[in-house]
Amino acid sequence: MDCGAFQLIWRVRPADEAPGPARVGVVASRVAVGNAVHRNRAKRRLRELYRRHQHLVPAGFDLVLTARAALLRLDFAEAAARFVQACERMKPHA
Repeated sequence: MDCGAFQLIWRVRPADEAPGPARVGVVASRVAVGNAVHRNRAKRRLRELYRRHQHLVPAGFDLVLTARAALLRLDFAEAAARFVQACERMKPHA
């Protein structure tokens, strides 16, 4: 799901895998975000977005958050609002 400043990809874990809370992976490439300082800042922001709003992600989901350069230009509140909107659109379908 394209959220402008980041991309969110999710999948529901199959029933034969161990159940548990949602898992998250964070990616920030040099091409999309920039040098190491920018990549690390983008990854910290995405991890913090997830930490503050992890209650919105259903258990048994695996998420991948991919940073884009626009993430560093957005206010944190705007990025958080986009993350919340994306979480509201996630529905278990497996």
